[in-house]
Amino acid sequence: MHLTDSAFEVRYVVEGPRVEFTGWREAVFKRSHALTATMAASWLVVVTGRYLLWLEYYDRIIEQLILGIAFVVAVLSTSWWAQRLVRRRGDIRSYVAAGAAVVLCAAVVVLPWNGIFGRTWFAVHHGKFTALAQLAKDRKLSADMPSGGWVHLPDEFDVLHFDHVNTQDVPIELHPGRVLTMGLSNEEVSENMFLYIYDRPDAARVSPCDLTATTFDDYWWCSRLGDGWWWLARKSNYPNVDE
Repeated sequence: MHLTDSAFEVRYVVEGPRVEFTGWREAVFKRSHALTATMAASWLVVVTGRYLLWLEYYDRIIEQLILGIAFVVAVLSTSWWAQRLVRRRGDIRSYVAAGAAVVLCAAVVVLPWNGIFGRTWFAVHHGKFTALAQLAKDRKLSADMPSGGWVHLPDEFDVLHFDHVNTQDVPIELHPGRVLTMGLSNEEVSENMFLYIYDRPDAARVSPCDLTATTFDDYWWCSRLGDGWWWLARKSNYPNVDE
């Protein structure tokens, strides 16, 4: 009887802490997974926000605030993840993973998201851009304010300009041809715009920034997209472009 009690006591002493330790380990495991999920979600918000140019547009205040908070959370959670990985494993793979995390942080900051957005958005919605260009050439865009060349686009094209009512179809000043411009913000000189040149023999080749006596070269950088379409990014020294 005594041996049985002793055996029971020994087993209890040995297994009791083991159960407690297992519970602690499960809690740490769950917390680790929660922080990893937070890190992934934060980076998803940051990359989406940078890609959609929320950081640049003055009329996206709420989005800018969300993006800023998400970036702080992403950096902090990534730092925790990298330190924990190196501390627990300490092998070459852990250092490579930690280095990759640092590269990710740097890439999100330095990648040219503005140009990436313009090119990929044009590629993804190429069919709609082509259809819109044809409407412009056929003079089938309804005038909103004819005196200023403002036009109203059909609802099917809202995805191209994020519902910003900032579209003009006007002759090119002192040059042959016309331009259709879609600004992506509500400022008079939009931070970015898609521009289509047509009604001139070299429309597919000529850059709007090479057209003298126009404001394009004064205010924007021009990047060719194809089929007469261009992506314009406003210069950082606007409005003091002549200084």
